[in-house]
Amino acid sequence: MKMILRNLISVLGSSLVGIGVGLCVVTGLGADALGVLWEGLAKHLPITVGQASLLVTCTCLIIVALIDKKELGIATVLNPIATSIFTDLLIKYLTIQSGVVIKLMLVVLGISFIGIGSGIAAATNAGKEGYIALSFALSKRLTIDLAKVRMGLDLICFITGMVLGGKFMIGPIVGVLLIGPLLKLTSQYCGKKMQPLLG
Repeated sequence: MKMILRNLISVLGSSLVGIGVGLCVVTGLGADALGVLWEGLAKHLPITVGQASLLVTCTCLIIVALIDKKELGIATVLNPIATSIFTDLLIKYLTIQSGVVIKLMLVVLGISFIGIGSGIAAATNAGKEGYIALSFALSKRLTIDLAKVRMGLDLICFITGMVLGGKFMIGPIVGVLLIGPLLKLTSQYCGKKMQPLLG
């Protein structure tokens, strides 16, 4: 029963990530740094942006499997599905026709959802999505603060994506600054709160 609950909470967290990504995308100002990397890879390889996302995820999972298999689990498969479903739903049904200030506020809100949702999903220890698992595995292996590791990875993805020809947008910059700290704070807070419930 506890394992089912762990996976359910993890999927809910990943659904929040999907809402955040969708919200950022519909503003037209971009989402997180990974999107820039996917776009850049798709311009230089005979693959779509979706296939580039799969390529990056698989690469992350291979690295994590070599560093720390404990970061992987059932939710490693379930979470990306939940994220993609909610991202697509928002992009399909939400239209934002507002000024730049409102769009910027929505990007900050969406990026916050990504960081918080990732933290909730990670706190369950049901298995982490590839990129999040990589952040945690590297943080443990290198004994570097999780927020700094995630910010560093996001910055690397953003710069690499830009070099490869990805679009420069404000969303990924906000993501580099916010997602790492929010991921760390939320996973720590939720981990403590969930401990009595999940054991």
